[in-house]
Amino acid sequence: MEEEKIRAENIFLELILLLALISFAYLFYKKEISVNSFVSTLSVKALPSYTLRSLTRMTLAYLFALIFSIAYGFAAATSERRARIMLPVLDILQSVPILAFFPAAIFFFIAIIPNKSIGVEFASIFLIFTSQVWNMAFGIYESLTTIPDYVRESYNFFDPRGILKFKRLLFPATIPKLIYNSMISWSNGWYFLVACEIFAVGNASYRLAGLGSFIMETATSGKISLTLLGILVLVLIIVLIDLFIWKPLSQWSRRFRYDITPGEKEENEVWDVVKIFWRAVGNVLRKLKPAAEKLESSFSKFSKIKHSKNFKKFTMILSRIIFTTIIAVTLYLIYRFALATPHLIKEISLSDFVISFKGLYFSFMRLLIAYLISLGWTVPVAILMFYHPQGAKVISPALQIIASIPAVSIFPLFLYYFMRFPHGLEITAIILILTGMQWYLLFNIYGGLKAIPSDMREVVNSFGLKGGLKFKRLLLPAALPSLMTGTITAWGGGWNTLIIAEYIVLKGKIYSVEGIGSLLDASLSEGKEGLFIVSLSLMVLTIFLINHFVYRPLYNKISDKFRMET
Repeated sequence: MEEEKIRAENIFLELILLLALISFAYLFYKKEISVNSFVSTLSVKALPSYTLRSLTRMTLAYLFALIFSIAYGFAAATSERRARIMLPVLDILQSVPILAFFPAAIFFFIAIIPNKSIGVEFASIFLIFTSQVWNMAFGIYESLTTIPDYVRESYNFFDPRGILKFKRLLFPATIPKLIYNSMISWSNGWYFLVACEIFAVGNASYRLAGLGSFIMETATSGKISLTLLGILVLVLIIVLIDLFIWKPLSQWSRRFRYDITPGEKEENEVWDVVKIFWRAVGNVLRKLKPAAEKLESSFSKFSKIKHSKNFKKFTMILSRIIFTTIIAVTLYLIYRFALATPHLIKEISLSDFVISFKGLYFSFMRLLIAYLISLGWTVPVAILMFYHPQGAKVISPALQIIASIPAVSIFPLFLYYFMRFPHGLEITAIILILTGMQWYLLFNIYGGLKAIPSDMREVVNSFGLKGGLKFKRLLLPAALPSLMTGTITAWGGGWNTLIIAEYIVLKGKIYSVEGIGSLLDASLSEGKEGLFIVSLSLMVLTIFLINHFVYRPLYNKISDKFRMET
């Protein structure tokens, strides 16, 4: 009975949040802005500054995502009462395709920031932020709620408080998941780089100076040599960041795992030149150690204050103010939307619903085709990588680099090539959707297979299980929970990619296929607010229903039945 009550409360909360998001999109739908294009030159000389700007946007977005995810994850994981509210909110925010709300976000930031160019910059950073933050926040929450009981009991026995408990127990527990999810989030950021640097609002389109816009602009202008140069620079940056940042951090994070078996060997995947680089960084950081110790000392003093009655009273009042503000803003958005309802009813016609349902059908079929193609190659490749770990050391980094390349940037090249074939535009759209789905499946399935405990592998091997029987008894059960997680995130990525894949403007010419994504873009550019609200509401409601009545029951059933106990 209590479980049904919680579920009903979650559904009600999520529906209210969806309504608030739709209200937000509508309120900023008709705002008029005039922002000049910020891309002035397309030359090799401009490439370094464009690259630096894109890296700055990516870094700022990641830092904001890191701070938000740590704060949100800790707040939800340390209070069941807060989790009952925060988790449904997070689930909706990560499920809804944010690109559908991006025009409203642009209007919002330009409205609150006097300098329009800075407002657009904030809007682009916000889009990258939303592509990075949700899985990081979920990862931190999951890490904190799955700390083994014996570890918690050990710490509770000694009763460490404040900064000591955070430093010795809570934060270390989040590091493996945080590093892994950060790598995925960073790749997602690269994917949406072009979408945030080149976007259209109504009849106007805007270009921010950056690597993504450089690649897209040169491709649409027919300057293929500059396009290839831009892609080469992007790949080089991805490789360097992977070698000098993510690989060392990933190896360092292994020391914080709880599931390493006694016979498991520590693999060194970091090059000597990278070690030298990090030693130099370490020498610089050691000089800052006194300042860090002073900061830690002040945190320790703060932790003592934190347990005082006055501080607890202050935090309770502050949390209530924040909570009340959020509710007030949500209710205000819904109220403004309710006031506009009579006007909307006049604008909305029966044909808007027919067109939207038809567009949703075509979009869903494209997503399904892309998902089946993704499933068809990711499962055997993940199993192949699992069986051949030495080969996986080469294949996995290469695939991560390919996954990080924003396919949107080379969309014009796909388009020019496939337009010579029948249904070339459909093929191009499906390929682009495919790039937004397949990597979630591959890396999740491979991660699930790698997580099989070594003692379980030894038991299966001792029985001589091979081929189909080994797949049925070991690999499939181990991969199913991760496959389900990959499916949920893949479809989320697919819904987002629809907005780009189904409608694009190149050299002033519109290329579109019938679908819910193209309806959202076309209704914006043509000023059809009724069609915009109907198509947006239908898409969001469909995603909500699929999440609640398909994904969640399946995920819960699979994770309970096929959980790998260590």
